[in-house]
Amino acid sequence: MIDQNVSCKNCGHYFTGKYCNRCGEKVYSQHDKSIAHFFEEAFHFITHFEGTFFTTLRAIFTRPGKLSLDYCNGLRKKYFKPLPFFMMMILLYLLFPFFTGLNMPFLYYLDKGSYASRLTTKHTGINIDSLQDKVETVMAVKNFKSVNGSYVFRARYMDSIISATPPLLKLKEKFTRKSEKTSKVLLLVLLPLTALFLALLSFKKRRYFFDHLVLATEINSFYILLGFFMLPLLVSICYKVIPGVAQQLFTEISVGILAYSVIGVFCAIAFAKFYNDKWWWSIIKAIFVMFAHYYIVQVIYKFILFVVTFYLSA
Repeated sequence: MIDQNVSCKNCGHYFTGKYCNRCGEKVYSQHDKSIAHFFEEAFHFITHFEGTFFTTLRAIFTRPGKLSLDYCNGLRKKYFKPLPFFMMMILLYLLFPFFTGLNMPFLYYLDKGSYASRLTTKHTGINIDSLQDKVETVMAVKNFKSVNGSYVFRARYMDSIISATPPLLKLKEKFTRKSEKTSKVLLLVLLPLTALFLALLSFKKRRYFFDHLVLATEINSFYILLGFFMLPLLVSICYKVIPGVAQQLFTEISVGILAYSVIGVFCAIAFAKFYNDKWWWSIIKAIFVMFAHYYIVQVIYKFILFVVTFYLSA
């Protein structure tokens, strides 16, 4: 029988029972200090983690929207919590990056007249736009057989200029090191931005913003799984098995269209389940979300990523 006047070792509160009713600290018995209990806890963690993780993964892939609907309705015990699940996907992406994903190189941002060019010019004192003019002058006398050929030449030539300019080279190297991790951590900004768009599209449903945020987390978890794990793995396998066909088939544009088409289908099913929308409205909303998400990732997220990484590198 538990002592009626147990003092909590964590907060000092007196209580009755096995757990402190103020902070939740457990009263440990002799069994809790045994070697057997040590391994029991390890076994419980593994089985509990495996059960909730794979249940969550299965729900996302087989019944889009159900995870979010159940979670918002209070059925949470059998699932991994949405935000920790999303962060785990980011951690796995950080540890096992198949592709660079959204971690774009410094050179990617340096378009003529862009915010990146202006910031770089201000920081280094080197006029980036004039360097771009120099590259364009050289390219004007070249005869490129394809758009891709001109793009590759431009990137390589600009990179050679940066490598030959110490202030730019130093900034580029710092930016590259910082961007590798910053790009993954900042994926968190996708959640509130996606949720805000979902809230605007479904304002008549009068749901809490929390509900939209949960669904946004599920959608973006699927986005990471598809875009940074499944599709890169598929492309890598195809390049090994059928390299010629893969080179023709998997371009940046085609992979992007494929990814967002799948995400669109996922969203349509999820909206019908989560918001109880009619199918025609779910499909229309999914199309809007596809374009909005693309804009959020390609414009807003990349702008935030560059600015944050730039100031961390400067």
